[in-house]
Amino acid sequence: MRSIVSSFSLAMGLGISSLSMAAKPAKPVKKATVAPAATAAPAAPTQAPAQKWDFEVKADDSVFGVVTHKAGIAAKLAHNHLIAARQFSAAITADPTKLNEGSFTFKAKVNELEVDRNDLQKKWFPTVQALGWLSEPFSNLKDSDRDTIRENALAADQLDAQKFPEIEARVESITDSSSKIGGKSFAKKAEVSVTIHGQTVKRTFAANLNLQGPELTVEAAADFKFTEFGIQPYKALMGALGNDDKFNMLVSFRAVKK
Repeated sequence: MRSIVSSFSLAMGLGISSLSMAAKPAKPVKKATVAPAATAAPAAPTQAPAQKWDFEVKADDSVFGVVTHKAGIAAKLAHNHLIAARQFSAAITADPTKLNEGSFTFKAKVNELEVDRNDLQKKWFPTVQALGWLSEPFSNLKDSDRDTIRENALAADQLDAQKFPEIEARVESITDSSSKIGGKSFAKKAEVSVTIHGQTVKRTFAANLNLQGPELTVEAAADFKFTEFGIQPYKALMGALGNDDKFNMLVSFRAVKK
């Protein structure tokens, strides 16, 4: 009888336990949250490809030359000279929107230098005067005098045309920088490597660059010394007359897009 009661009690307990478990409400299932899709970043604007224009120099409107100054106790008997490369090769490439980043290289053959040509003197004297390099015009020399001066300039103790047949100028960099030489204003400066007589000298040129349509004009000027290139200034009559050590370099040209 006791075992029957126990069995009955156990059965009842299990039944009540089952009922209490069944009575508990089910826990709500959490819905998975979906993160919003990431918005793609806008694509960076693409830069337009750089334009590269090649230019051809117009020789009739261009000069690559130097102005020398008379010196010595007999300087009144001497002359200032314009020694110019009217025919020179130029490699010019530039983006028309970024002229400062252009590439400029000039080469001239020493044997083709023009010495005191009257037409070049007249054409370029106004520029030389505006730069404050000379106040009086170049002398109008006879052909025989010009030939003698040219022979002296190209001799072994001067430019030495046979050993050093070329003069070269290469622009290393161009930046915006205002300056003035004499009464002439410049908007840029150019770092230029100039090779004469086999020696290279780096110098800052005052410069202007102007692009109008397909036409590019460039003007640059700087001072040098002959001794910087290992050249002793020309002297005559035991030094009574000759050239000063200082000389000026002028580069002026008009170029047209090829």
